[in-house]
Parts: sequence; C-alpha cells; structure tokens
Amino acid sequence: MPLKAFALRGSWYRETIESSIDGLEKLVGQLTEDNAWLFLYCCVAWFEEIPRRSGNFYLHINDRLKSQAGRTLAKRVEQAIQKSLPAGVTLRDVVDQVGRAYDRERKDQGFEEWQRNNVTGNAFEAALQVLIARLAGQIPSRTPRLNTLAGFELAPQGYHSRPDLVMFSARDFRLLISTKWTLRKERLGTYLHEAYFYKKRRPDLQVAFVVAEFNLNILEWLCDDPLVDRVYHISRGELLAAHRPFQDYGESTYPVSLLLDVNDKRVRGYGRWLKIQSKLFDLSQLFEDIRTLRRLDRDSPVDPDGEEVDEEANSD
Repeated sequence: MPLKAFALRGSWYRETIESSIDGLEKLVGQLTEDNAWLFLYCCVAWFEEIPRRSGNFYLHINDRLKSQAGRTLAKRVEQAIQKSLPAGVTLRDVVDQVGRAYDRERKDQGFEEWQRNNVTGNAFEAALQVLIARLAGQIPSRTPRLNTLAGFELAPQGYHSRPDLVMFSARDFRLLISTKWTLRKERLGTYLHEAYFYKKRRPDLQVAFVVAEFNLNILEWLCDDPLVDRVYHISRGELLAAHRPFQDYGESTYPVSLLLDVNDKRVRGYGRWLKIQSKLFDLSQLFEDIRTLRRLDRDSPVDPDGEEVDEEANSD
C-alpha cells in the first residue's frame, strides 16, 4: 500500500511562528519594530554546511556560499547579528525555529528527508504576516487566490501566480508584498513580469518586495525597476555595514583624494553603496508605510453624495 502523504494543517506555519515569537521574547526581549528583523532571522534563517559533512556552517544569506567571498560575507553578517543578541544567547541556538519544528513534524509522521526551498518561502511569508499583524495592527492575507481580489475577478483561471501577502482585504486590495529570502538573477524577470501583470490591471496598486538577499548587484536591479514601488530589506543596517566601502577608514571620513581615484574599484562600489542606501528601506519603514496607507482612508473626507458604510461591520 502507498505511504500516507505528509501533510500540515492549514494554520501550521502561522501557529508555529506565533509560538516561536512568544518563546524568543523570553530569550532576546520584547518584540519591537526595531528588533523585528532579529525575530524574522530566528524564525526563518538557517546555517548551511559548506561543503557538506565538513563541519563548517554558514548563515544562508544568499546562494553564493560555495565561493570564498560568499562565505566571508556570511560570517561577517553572522557576527553583526550576534552583536544584537543578549549575552549568553548565540545565533546558532535560536535560529531556524520553523525549520526545526518542520523537521520534528515530518519525523512524527514517519518522514525523514526534506528540502528547504518551500519551507523557507512559507516560513518567510508567515513570519512577516505575523510581524505585520503584531506591530502594524493589520493582518495581511497570505497567498490568496488571485481572482478573489478586487480588480482581478476576471484573471485567467489557470494563472499560476498567487501574491505572497496582500493588504488590506479582498475588496480593499491596495498593497501587494512579495517575499524573497534570496534573489536569483535569472528569476528576476519572472518577479517583474508578475509585477507588470498586477499593475497593468490595477495601476493604483502598490507593489513592494521584502527581501533578505545580500548581493548588492541584484538588489540594485530590483530597486531601480519602475514596476517596483519599494524594496524593504529585513536587515538593512547589517547589509550596509557588511558592504561598507573602505572598511579600514572611519564611518564617514574618507579622504577626498581617495574618492577622486576613478581607478579604485572601491570608489565605484561606494557609489553603488550610496545608491542602495537611498533606495532600500528597513522593516520599521514597512510597518509605518502600512499604517500610513490605512490612515489615508480614515483621514479622507466622506463623499456627501455617497452612502456612508460602517467600516467595522464590513471588515474582513
């Protein structure tokens, strides 16, 4: 007889995230907008063994861990995150909350091997959903069917894409949030095609990305595209610190002669770094933007010729 297929209840990811955050608060302190990124890392991120069975583990921040540069960057980011943890708490101890719970669930059902891809994507969506609900006071809808959203009722029946997170409800659909733990250059066109599909039918729709990628090159492509309204990085401070040019100088004092040296590759990197700094936002800004979008409705004057509707009675 065929084995019973592995299955999770529909609310498993969200319940696991809620429980993980409650437990983490006892270790790292109360959840706030300023440390939400740390909770997100603890829930979703993991350490990858490179090469396999070598005993050398690196925080999975991008898909470049097979290169020495990628591993060096991963160690730098790990050290930066570790500094945000209380004394006596190590990142290795608290990270991968969802992955560990998922592994236990599979073993309880008699299954062993599993792959990270889908688990990471689902965990990222659910973790951000819970954080937005707790800190911005609005819970996004996670992966809704496209034809249930206002403006997309006639979307192709077989259209494969489902938005990761949408705000604020099926009828009041104004913000789409796409979550990507890592960004692959060959898939960037797919992400932007989906954004084009959404905006073509709803020009008023805001399309945002929340990412954990540490590759400046691909982040620059995403931030520059006119189809993308905003890109948020879950640890913007650590990203900028890890890539800060002229690491041997102070935080902001660079000799003019150094910056005028067009043959120095670091100068070109400095320009990219400044550009990313101005176009990339952190999670606290995401929470504020969500509250701002919601306030726009409440602060706008009522149409005297329109029918007043009880918003509370008609909320989803």
